[in-house]
Amino acid sequence: MDSASRNGLPAWSIAKINLRHNFLPYLALAALILMLTPVLFGTSGLDSQASAAPLESWVSLVGIVLLTPIFQPEQNPHIREIVSSKWMSQLYVHLIRLIYSGAALLALIGLFVLYMKFNDCKVTLPLMFGTVASAVFLGSLGMLSSAATNNTAAAYMIPASFYAMNLVGGVRLGSFDLFSMMDGQYDQKIWLLASSAVMVSVSLVLSAAHSDRVG
Repeated sequence: MDSASRNGLPAWSIAKINLRHNFLPYLALAALILMLTPVLFGTSGLDSQASAAPLESWVSLVGIVLLTPIFQPEQNPHIREIVSSKWMSQLYVHLIRLIYSGAALLALIGLFVLYMKFNDCKVTLPLMFGTVASAVFLGSLGMLSSAATNNTAAAYMIPASFYAMNLVGGVRLGSFDLFSMMDGQYDQKIWLLASSAVMVSVSLVLSAAHSDRVG
C-alpha cells in the first residue's frame, strides 16, 4: 500500500499531492483572469444587467481553465504507467480533482461578485449562479473533449470555439446561450447546468474506460 492508505486519509493525501503538483498553475491563471477583469470592463456602479457583461463574457472563462485539465496528468504515458500500477481507482482520483476544482471555481466567482458588490454594482445571487453555470458548462465541455480525445491541449479548443461562437460571431444558441443574462434572461442557465452534469458524468466514464484499457 502507498502512504495515502497507511495514513488513513487517502482523499486528503491525494488532494494535497495534486494541489501542489497539478493545480496551482491553473489556479494562478484563473486568478489572473479575474484580476484582468476590471482592466477590460467597467466594474463600478453597474446595474444588474450591465453587471452580467463582465461576469458572463470574461469571468466565466475560469471554468475552462480549472475543469478542462482534470484528466491531464494521466495523459502523460510515463505517469499513466505508474498510476496504472497503483491500487487506487482513477475514477476516485478524478472525482477528488473535480471536487477541489469546482470548489475553487465557486470561490473565485464568489469573491469577484463580492468585489463588484463593494464597488456599488447591483450583483445578485442569480447573477452569481448564472455565471457559475456558464463557467461549469465551458469547463465540462472541455472535460468531455479531453476525455474523448485523450489530449487536453487539443480539448481547450472545443470550449474556446463555443465561447467564440457566442461572443465574436454574435450567435445565439437558444437554451445554450452563454450570455443570456445580458438580455435579462436566466432560464438558459438551467439548461447549461443540466447539460454540464451529463457531460461531466460521460467524461468520467470515458476516462475510466480509457484507464482500464491502458491498464
